[in-house]
Amino acid sequence: MKIYLDGLFYKGSGIGRYYSNLVKLFSENNIEVITAVPRRLKVEWLAEFSKYGSIEPIFVDYERFAFKHIIRHSIFIKKLKERNDLEVFWFPHVNLPLCVPSKTIVTVHDVRPFTEWWDRGMLKKAVFKMLVKRAINAASTVVVPSNYSKNALLNFFPEAKDKLKVIYNFIDADNFGDCLADCGSPVVDGKYILFVGNRKRHKNLKNLIVAFSKIAAEIEHKLVIAGARDSMTEDKDEVDILISELGLNDRIQQFISPPDKIIFNLYRYADLFVFPSFYEGFGYPPLEAVSLGTPAILSDIPIFREIFSDSGYYFDPLSPEDLSEKLLYLLTNEDLRKCLLIKERKRAKVFYRDEVDNDYINLIKSFVLFYNKFGDNCMNEGK
Repeated sequence: MKIYLDGLFYKGSGIGRYYSNLVKLFSENNIEVITAVPRRLKVEWLAEFSKYGSIEPIFVDYERFAFKHIIRHSIFIKKLKERNDLEVFWFPHVNLPLCVPSKTIVTVHDVRPFTEWWDRGMLKKAVFKMLVKRAINAASTVVVPSNYSKNALLNFFPEAKDKLKVIYNFIDADNFGDCLADCGSPVVDGKYILFVGNRKRHKNLKNLIVAFSKIAAEIEHKLVIAGARDSMTEDKDEVDILISELGLNDRIQQFISPPDKIIFNLYRYADLFVFPSFYEGFGYPPLEAVSLGTPAILSDIPIFREIFSDSGYYFDPLSPEDLSEKLLYLLTNEDLRKCLLIKERKRAKVFYRDEVDNDYINLIKSFVLFYNKFGDNCMNEGK
């Protein structure tokens, strides 16, 4: 079996992690993968995937989003389509080419642009809506990573009902075992609380920093923030400014766009992981944190209730006071942190690869069988 898996979002935050996991999963299940990846990421891609067989990378000179790059992407996909040896085209995002093959699966991760936490303006919101609507119309199957995301998508696109398939994102516990063995010494001196993620508005870093400021004098822990700045062209952003205004430069340590090796080291040695998001479609970091031995405290939003259920420890993301009180309580109670980690780790196993991988493999197999039996008569030809 041979498929195309689009790699335009490789190294792109959560979607990038999703793509990497799928590449490895398919390769290890004897599914041949052709994937297009931006040429600027060639060295990183080869370092991560060169040991895996059955993968044919094609390094391309186009990127995501820009119109001229969409044209190049479309020409590339059209040529692949003409090969007639690819049984599935999987786009782990909604940024589809102009020419969409009929045998297409699309993953829609979230609908944040339609929420109050969108901070990119009305034009980009309209473009996203167009992309999602087009993806739903063009795809034969639309994968979503949670029931919460499914229901949210249906609120805006009820016509997608018969195409949606919930398959949870997964984490690769075997990979974490390798990371623990190769973790090395802590990259942060002393005790610390950890946040991993980008700095967009919905991540709620402002309330986290304010909450930390309220208890900084009572604890010895640093706050470590690891992730990409919203704009890599700026020396400082709103997060940096707030840290300075609150006089926390010596108590907050930042790692800007760190590689996975550093992120896993940070997970491994933190006393507590905190994820204060207002909105997520899934959320890898808390699952990764608890899998690497660090308990997590989570914002009380529907997606985390779905993922962690009763095993989670929650706070009101709108209240820095509630967060600061619960941080202080956990940081001063080691036995409670240990008990919390045991519960959260048990729950996290639901999202381990060996619990979820068959859902992805079976989707591809059934998709191919259905297509081979019924062909384009029962598939949507992309427009």
